[in-house]
Amino acid sequence: MKKKTQRIIVIVLALALITTVLVPALSILTSASVTQSDIDNLENELSEITQQKKDVQQELNAIRNDMDQAEQQVNLIQSQLLLTEQQITASQLLLNEYDAQIAEKENQIAQLEQQEAEQYEEFCEQVRWLEETGPVSYLSVFFEASSFSEMLDYAMLIMDIMDYSDRIITELEQTQAELDAARGELQDSRDAQALVQQELETHQAELTVQRQEAQALYDQIAQSESKLVAKAQQLAADEAEMEAALEEAERKYAEQIAQANQNNDGVYAWPLPGYYNISSRFGNRTHPITGRPDNHLGNDIPAPGGTPILAAQGGVVTVSRYNASYGNYCIINHGGGYSTLYAHMRTLPIVSEGETVSKGQVIGYVGTTGSSTGNHLHFELRINGSRGDSLSLYPGMTFNWGGATIQGG
Repeated sequence: MKKKTQRIIVIVLALALITTVLVPALSILTSASVTQSDIDNLENELSEITQQKKDVQQELNAIRNDMDQAEQQVNLIQSQLLLTEQQITASQLLLNEYDAQIAEKENQIAQLEQQEAEQYEEFCEQVRWLEETGPVSYLSVFFEASSFSEMLDYAMLIMDIMDYSDRIITELEQTQAELDAARGELQDSRDAQALVQQELETHQAELTVQRQEAQALYDQIAQSESKLVAKAQQLAADEAEMEAALEEAERKYAEQIAQANQNNDGVYAWPLPGYYNISSRFGNRTHPITGRPDNHLGNDIPAPGGTPILAAQGGVVTVSRYNASYGNYCIINHGGGYSTLYAHMRTLPIVSEGETVSKGQVIGYVGTTGSSTGNHLHFELRINGSRGDSLSLYPGMTFNWGGATIQGG
């Protein structure tokens, strides 16, 4: 049980984690613009809080199971307490019996001592009488008798004197023996009483320890449960606040995209004016680096390094970062489910996530970062999250691909 209780006490979540989760959420709500990354971060943070809630609830369930077991343990302790109290009561009654027995023995000893004193005094008087009468010859007594009858009387008298002396001595010896036995029994009773007193003190000490153990168990479990309940309540409040933050962020993001859609005139600008050669088309191809069959997700447009890249249409920058494959790249959401991606830039895009851009605005420069064999722009189209041929945005335009002329649209 102690191990389980410790386990329970070990898993309480840190309040600092909640603070680090909520601060970014609040800063997003107060920012001028919202990005998809912001929403993704909020969703991740909300998921973390939800998971923390589940963890705390599991711990709370576990500690409540432990509380059920603790109640059983406390019931056992209460039974032990009851038995200990009964032992204490029985020991006290036994002590009372020993007290009465000792008092009785002491009274008996006092009486025997008084009897011994009286018998000893009688013995002393007999001795003094014998000394005063001097030595007696029993044979001379017989010869002094004038008749046989008188001789018998003398004989009986002598016998009585001898019996009397013997009785005095015998009674004194018996009294002394009884006194010695009574004193031994008194000592035995006192020794037994001391042992019972020691056991009583041991039981009382056990009772104190058992009560302290029961109280400590209650206090520990109650404290752990209280902390977990408070943590669960805090996480529930944080989850509600995070959900509100996510809802507000999604609303602001939708407004930004809607605004971008209003600025979308449906006519897309070519991102690299003057460069219309396509080195790798959208669709199936052999990967230029791995040499394996590959599904190319965009169109590659070769151009000198540092050539400005223009936004094909107005919209909101939803991604602006580095990727091992795309290199430095960005994605612009144009509204209506349409987004365009620009990859392998020389440096990080010069536009930031959440920024609203206009058609024809410079967003970066041609480079060869990421998985690339030379300076070019990888240009993608995404429609509701699915890849499309970016050349389809340019009906009527002509492009050179592998020495052949192809039409956009």
